[in-house]
Amino acid sequence: MGGHQMRRKGQSLDFRDFEHYVPGDDVRHVDWRASARLGRREDLLVRHYTAEEQLTLVVSVDTRPSMLFPEAMSKLQIAAWLAEAVASVALSSDDKVVLHRLFGASSGSLINLRGSQSAGRVRSILRRFAEHQDATTLNAKPLATSLPPTSVWLILTDLYFDTEAQSKTLARKIALAQEGLCWVILVDLDSWPCERIFLGEGARRIEGPGLDETQNRFEITEENLTSVETRIRDHKHRFFDLVRRASCDWVPWLWPGELEPEPETFFRSRFLGDKVIQRLFMKDQ
Repeated sequence: MGGHQMRRKGQSLDFRDFEHYVPGDDVRHVDWRASARLGRREDLLVRHYTAEEQLTLVVSVDTRPSMLFPEAMSKLQIAAWLAEAVASVALSSDDKVVLHRLFGASSGSLINLRGSQSAGRVRSILRRFAEHQDATTLNAKPLATSLPPTSVWLILTDLYFDTEAQSKTLARKIALAQEGLCWVILVDLDSWPCERIFLGEGARRIEGPGLDETQNRFEITEENLTSVETRIRDHKHRFFDLVRRASCDWVPWLWPGELEPEPETFFRSRFLGDKVIQRLFMKDQ
């Protein structure tokens, strides 16, 4: 027993509906009388029930350097707030929560929590995850045993993957999770509108390793900015083309085009107004 209504075939207390039989369904769950009313032998109906079960919520947090921008309201900060909020609600309902660092070494990247008393650990775990900002290797292997059927996988990322191989690996993992009856929610933390305002236009001096005096000046133009925006959009389109078959829930969190956005106001409005996030904690959905 738990706090969430889960649809299942077979025997339970609360009948929900019928679905057509498909190869692989247990014939013991066929309702022969209801099927006979359809008049055709091939139209078999399987009874579905609902049962209250405990939920496994897996939260994957991207901690790479790109998540540190924009400084006024970093994507990593918003991701940490969202992860802490959903984890705290789930733990208070006695659901199992798995915190996962999306990039970096597998060691210490997967933490299992259970019970409301564990809610106080979430923030410190996320802070430890944030220390691995230099990690760029997609860390998908530890999830192999952490996504049981009917679990929820919440992915918090800006989708700024370094290589197409990373996109393909994550897309393949999402498809496998969906085939295993997991509900995948991908929160796309899109700060480009804010970053574009911050960059502005004109001459800029860029500091970084390997740049000398002749290389550290750059002219930002409208053409440059449009080119970057196009590349970001095309990159995301390619990724979602890969996951279309899995049809995960894509939740875009778009930053306001402001130089000094207000983090608390933005997070509160998105968290409380996002219908997909609300469904995580609403019964009979």
